[in-house]
Amino acid sequence: MRRAAWGAVLGLLALAFYAIRLTGPSNLEADAQDRNVGYVMDVVWQGHWLVQQDIRGRIMSKPPLHTWAASAAASVGGINRLTLTLPSMLAVLAMTLLVFEIGRRRYGEWAGGLAAAAVVLAPMMSKHIALVRTDALFALAVALGAFAAQRAWERGGGWTPFWFWAALATLIKGPLGLVLAAMGMLAWFWERRSDPATPRPAGAHGAGIAVFLLLTLGWLVPALVSAGQPLVDKLFFQELVGQAAGIGKEGYPGRNLHKPALYFVLRFLPFSLFALYGLWRIVRHPAAEAAARRFERFLFCWIVGGIVLFSLASHHRGDLLLPLWPAAALLAGREIGRLADRLGRRITAAVLAGLTFFFLGGAWWNYHAGAAERSEEVRYTLGAEGAARALSASGLEAKAILHLDTPVTLQLGLGTFRPWISETEALRVAAGQQPVLLAVESPGQFPRLFGPGGPPMREVFRWPADEKESAALSVFRMGEGR
Repeated sequence: MRRAAWGAVLGLLALAFYAIRLTGPSNLEADAQDRNVGYVMDVVWQGHWLVQQDIRGRIMSKPPLHTWAASAAASVGGINRLTLTLPSMLAVLAMTLLVFEIGRRRYGEWAGGLAAAAVVLAPMMSKHIALVRTDALFALAVALGAFAAQRAWERGGGWTPFWFWAALATLIKGPLGLVLAAMGMLAWFWERRSDPATPRPAGAHGAGIAVFLLLTLGWLVPALVSAGQPLVDKLFFQELVGQAAGIGKEGYPGRNLHKPALYFVLRFLPFSLFALYGLWRIVRHPAAEAAARRFERFLFCWIVGGIVLFSLASHHRGDLLLPLWPAAALLAGREIGRLADRLGRRITAAVLAGLTFFFLGGAWWNYHAGAAERSEEVRYTLGAEGAARALSASGLEAKAILHLDTPVTLQLGLGTFRPWISETEALRVAAGQQPVLLAVESPGQFPRLFGPGGPPMREVFRWPADEKESAALSVFRMGEGR
């Protein structure tokens, strides 16, 4: 199959998974997507491009590049599932084509195509292709940085692209991006032991470091000046130190040492098995040609070094391994290609076609057929969307409503961004001279406001409207009559 044909097939395959996701019921309240949705709403509707908060009033937990990308799309097409998920879809598509191009150059078109297929068909990818989170975009930036580092090592210079992509990765998810992008360079120590003639990673870094600092500090310094200590506490102590060391999260480094390796195998089946075999071959039967051996050891250190790094951290989530998959997919594609040479490409193509239909069908079943019945988060999201439609048609002024504990999907449907107020703030507002509207999901969680002795209020909206069902959302008019 020619290069253009491979690109077209891979692109259509990625778009097929994306279409399956977008045509299925929304799950914006799952996987902590509500935070990122809130950040985009804060940018587009409130104009807070430098520092954002979510609907709960929590300051941003990650740098803003992913939010900026989604907000740029939303500024043109409105805030909806298409614009919110577009950065992730484009990142998965770009990652697929990047792996194909690298694999084609290193191992031939067939192996490169199989490696790219391993990217887009991996079970985890059908989730991330339409997820409103940083993971897919972060994985792409790390991959671009890593391949730029390997190229600079091979050519004896030209490190500025590495620092550029490392800066973008840092602006997506923090300094872990720089570490992961550089992880493969540990291969130099390995190569040096077996071949003293191995060239050093030569070349100047001054311009690249300047680019890195300009991009990262160009946002961080103004953001710290604007938001102050709350942003420091969130980004550095709660996220960076807390996730790594477990401080404040009742954890400790290395408490679940085996989980990342297990996640790596299970979340990328069956391609992870070929990647594991490829890792074993690198150790036992390294390539004889020096450049080929350096590249495969670079991939080995990128993968294994990343797994070790995540194993030592306190925070564990299978999605964190996504930046390692481009390297692993290249090894998987190489090993599947070797197997195809023995079995015949027609048989391999038939098996690949079968896997494609299997994974497409699995995605359809997971995100369409009975998704609402199986997933509480989907039901919750759909309920919030229904409440937003009913509240919009009720005649109440949506922009005047204060929110105590309502989901982000409700305000997304209403076209408002009103961060949650506390119970104390609600009591203060209720004691004022003017009546106010207050939306609440769980009145029982606020006994001072809704319990005996609370301020007078009247329910003016409930969802579902059936009096026999307990309300999933209520709007009260407080202070009426004073």
